[in-house]
Parts: sequence; C-alpha cells; structure tokens
Amino acid sequence: MAIRYARSHAHFEGRCAVEEALALAEFLRRHPRGKVALAKCSSMHGALLQVILAMRPCVTSLPSDPLLAALIGAAVAPDLIPA
Repeated sequence: MAIRYARSHAHFEGRCAVEEALALAEFLRRHPRGKVALAKCSSMHGALLQVILAMRPCVTSLPSDPLLAALIGAAVAPDLIPA
C-alpha cells in the first residue's frame, strides 16, 4: 500500500490509488484528530482527495511536486495546513 499508517498519521508515499480510499476513510473515522502527511506522495487518485476534503484531517505536509502541491493546497482549507 502507498499509504502507511502510524498511530495518528497517514503517510502517503509514491502513487496512491483508488483502492486505498476506503482504508483512509476508516482510519480517519477511527482517529478524528488524525493527520495526513503528503510530502512523499507522487500522485493521488481523486477519491483520496475527496476523503481528505470530506473528513478534513490536518494536512501536515504537501507533496514535493509543485503541481500536485498547488492542486491539493488549493483544495484543502487553509486552516488544515499548519504554518
């Protein structure tokens, strides 16, 4: 899996596919204060972005790819990304 779960963090790594959306939603449901780290994410299926938008976890880091970071950064509320 391209999403690694550790306590209250979901670490996206590499290509993150649609098959991981349900597991992410379940993780965030069980961890209401869960955080999402996207620094190592190279691509993300739209279903994963929809889970992030719907469940509103704190996004601790954006992807290093400038285009992906801009798209995700524009989609998540500014208060979800800590300064």
